[in-house]
Amino acid sequence: MISIIQGLICAALAIVLYGLIGLPLAQRVSMRPLAPWLAPAIGWAAHSALALPLCFLVGVSPGSVVVVFAVPLVVAAAALGRQSASTPREEPPLPLWLLIAVLAGAAFIAFDFMAVDLPKVSDQGTTLAATIFDHSKVAMIDEMARLGVPPGNAFYGGEGPARLSYYYLWHFSAAELAVLTGLPGWAADAGMSFFTGFAAILAMAGLAIWLSGRASAALWIVLLSLTASARPVLGFLLGRDQVEQVAGYQSGLGGFLFQTSWAPQHTMAAITAVIALTVLAAAIARPRWPMTLLLALLMTACFQSSTWIGGIAFPLMAAPVALLLLARAASGERLRIVVHLGVAALIALALISPFLYDQSHMAALRGEGAPVAIAPVPVLNDAVLDRFGAAANLLAYWLIYLPVEFPAIYFAGVAGLVALLRDRNLPLGHRDVALAFVSGMAMSLLCGWLLVSTLGENNDLGWRAVLPAVLTLMIGAAAGLARLKARPFALAAALVLIALSLIDGISFGYGNIVVHANAASPAFASSEPLWQAVRRVTPPAERVANNPDYLARATPWPVNISWALMADRRSCFAGRELVRPFSALSQDRVDETDALFKRVFAGMPEAGDIAQLANRLHCETAVVVPTDGAWMRDPFAASALYRMVEDTAAWRIYRRAAP
Repeated sequence: MISIIQGLICAALAIVLYGLIGLPLAQRVSMRPLAPWLAPAIGWAAHSALALPLCFLVGVSPGSVVVVFAVPLVVAAAALGRQSASTPREEPPLPLWLLIAVLAGAAFIAFDFMAVDLPKVSDQGTTLAATIFDHSKVAMIDEMARLGVPPGNAFYGGEGPARLSYYYLWHFSAAELAVLTGLPGWAADAGMSFFTGFAAILAMAGLAIWLSGRASAALWIVLLSLTASARPVLGFLLGRDQVEQVAGYQSGLGGFLFQTSWAPQHTMAAITAVIALTVLAAAIARPRWPMTLLLALLMTACFQSSTWIGGIAFPLMAAPVALLLLARAASGERLRIVVHLGVAALIALALISPFLYDQSHMAALRGEGAPVAIAPVPVLNDAVLDRFGAAANLLAYWLIYLPVEFPAIYFAGVAGLVALLRDRNLPLGHRDVALAFVSGMAMSLLCGWLLVSTLGENNDLGWRAVLPAVLTLMIGAAAGLARLKARPFALAAALVLIALSLIDGISFGYGNIVVHANAASPAFASSEPLWQAVRRVTPPAERVANNPDYLARATPWPVNISWALMADRRSCFAGRELVRPFSALSQDRVDETDALFKRVFAGMPEAGDIAQLANRLHCETAVVVPTDGAWMRDPFAASALYRMVEDTAAWRIYRRAAP
């Protein structure tokens, strides 16, 4: 099991390394005193986008990872030395007490994201937070730390591409931390979750200060980071059924706190997209080749951490921003600007091309049509639709659904950004960024409104595409609230909406830290020695078969979580929830293979089932535990294809017999 100390070691290392790398780059896109706020996020994006292809060439090892960090650190130190010598010192933008308060608040919220990963140990065993379901991708981190990049498919060993088809740059960064520290991928995931929350809050705070000219905007960002949906309060006051009639069902769409807890890689892509809009505005105002390269790296990191944000939402956000700002540029500069933007796009396209190939190839192999469809979010229920018509559902997204899900930032964010645009005293560079945020926010929300991903059971595209809008709305809301002076009614209304959403936010965040023991807690606490035994007999590149339903009750939604967090070995079939998004199998084929595993580990295999595990799915190691039906009716012991290598009261481990 991992510990708090291990997670904090990885988090601190990430903040220091990426912060130092990003500081000279951040000074090119913001006022010097604000560069530290953007530095960690920019440093992560620039370093990771370049480190990944380098590690493709030289491999992933302690030596290579040290080198890919040491070189940019030396370059950053030299750049900072030149800038310090040529630029006079400027006073910090915040009073010391306020700076400490913001950093402490950001660290506190970031710890809540890390707490998702931390095992909760009690007298009744070890329990996990519900949101750890999506952190089962720890298996990808271990895969890269163990075997390098490009990663193989850790979740499925049968037909289809052997390479992983996923946007795994965030997880690659975690693998680098695991290699540097020698800690498990699980601890690195916890550290990167902390880093993501911390870097995102700092970047939003810096941009809010810069746009508003008010130091207090940073404190508003911290407060808004704790907010969530108004559904619990409205459900208590009006009844859950009544709320769902006009505001739709609760789904995976949520705000900063919710989405970062579940899938921090998408939040990292979203804050990268927001910074990329800032750099885009600066690149159009004053095209320079270093800025062009930085824009390319930001777009690359955004795509490689979230195809939904970097591959779909961000291009739709950036296109109108570029056209609007290009139209305002001097006519003699437009061709030069277009050349710079075109070069940035080509560099990004070259860097993301392996991801594009893998993901398009996987989609083609599935043969299930286009991965994206157009379908408005269903908000109103059938009875309300019959009364008011389909057009009402379209309006309900903007007038009901978004205010219910984002009560603290929706109205305040829009009002704050519009107020910035209307401020005639706002400097031109600030105005360009505010315009970019307004246009980008609108397009991001449009993506969440109309676009649907078809590759899985959930609409991941719709849920993740709104994240850039969520972050820009938080920045706009903080900037607007910091500038409110003689408008007590507006401030009071904003505080009421914030209070309305803090109830759900605090409750949700509490659930990441404090979890009650469940029926699987005792067994989960004792499962670590099992995976240590599996690693002793299984070479690093070989696959393990275990019951995908083993410890399924450790999470509210069944997933093979103990394998994902602790095995540090590939699975030949990690379960339908993990194989579906990470393989080329159709839904029917996934269900067939899932049924095969259920039969085998229930001890009731059909003829040929064990041969399929050995030959089609490449299960070199098989694990049986007392909770499996196969413990009493062991099909592996009865098969000549496997031989027992370890037999204890807590597990049996088999290895595939030599052909």
